[in-house]
Amino acid sequence: MSKVWDSNMHGTANDDGGGGEDNAKAILLDDCGDGPKDGSSSGSDHHDDHAMVWDNGYDEIESCARAVQLLAIRANFHVTAINAYNWNQCRSIYRELEGEDQEEGMDLVLTGPYRILEAYGSLGIKVFTPDCDGSSTDDEGYSDDEAYSTDDVRSLTDPLFEMWDVTEPELVEECTNTIFGSFGRMVEITYLVIPDAVETHVEVRLNLEDFGSRSRDVFGSVKASAVAYGSKSVHLFSCERRRSLSVPCGSTFILPLSPSMIALPCGRHFKLQIEVDLRVITTSENQEEDKNLKFCLDCSHRSRSEERLEFPLRIRSQKREFAGDQVEVNVTWRLER
Repeated sequence: MSKVWDSNMHGTANDDGGGGEDNAKAILLDDCGDGPKDGSSSGSDHHDDHAMVWDNGYDEIESCARAVQLLAIRANFHVTAINAYNWNQCRSIYRELEGEDQEEGMDLVLTGPYRILEAYGSLGIKVFTPDCDGSSTDDEGYSDDEAYSTDDVRSLTDPLFEMWDVTEPELVEECTNTIFGSFGRMVEITYLVIPDAVETHVEVRLNLEDFGSRSRDVFGSVKASAVAYGSKSVHLFSCERRRSLSVPCGSTFILPLSPSMIALPCGRHFKLQIEVDLRVITTSENQEEDKNLKFCLDCSHRSRSEERLEFPLRIRSQKREFAGDQVEVNVTWRLER
């Protein structure tokens, strides 16, 4: 299947705790220092360029989980919804948006899961189409009949369902599996099995310049890239202009990321980058201003100015200003399960 389709897969794959300030220990991260890119020269970082780098963070991690991180799903037919199953629990990972364009063989932009998928048994994927007859996309689990269904009994009115064992890999391993349906339908799923995974939460806050009572339209993307993900990225936010968000000015707006949690391999440093590429449209007196808020938060190094520990959470924060507008990215790792 992957030989037939263009392999241009740039990613698809969507709080706990806290602690008092008295218990907080400053642990720092060194910024990537890539600076503004692609026209965002007006941006500026809030960090100490001379911050001390710390290398003892590995000892903070108390416990991890076996996890599955979805990287890409593509299909050669129209898909309306996809659910993932682990431990008989259902997680919504894709819901078609109104007016969304789906091109055959292109990666779907996933909208979940809202929690990481654990890898202590089997991973199940159920794919729904517009022709599915009476099938609920919000079911809580799967039946034995579904788990052992075959191509011979599948029809256009049945969801496609398949399961794979994810208990064996003892090292981080990328897997690609294909679900085959009737009439040539195929779905290809790429995911990582991570034996020791750390839950990673991402939050993006916007503080737009105050223009009185007016709001401004925001669209664009937020993606997470990691060394373990290879050339793929996980879309945390993806919004086209025709579905842009109306964001109030003069107050903090939390961008609705979906998913907002990803899984990373446990290690001394989390090789993670959060790529923000947002556009803000301001309209006044029949004129339109288009501003690009674009930067990358690199979490590969640790420095005093960017990270703190509030066990069991480790939090990395960075702000970037763009001529009166501000973007804040917070990344939180859960160090104990």
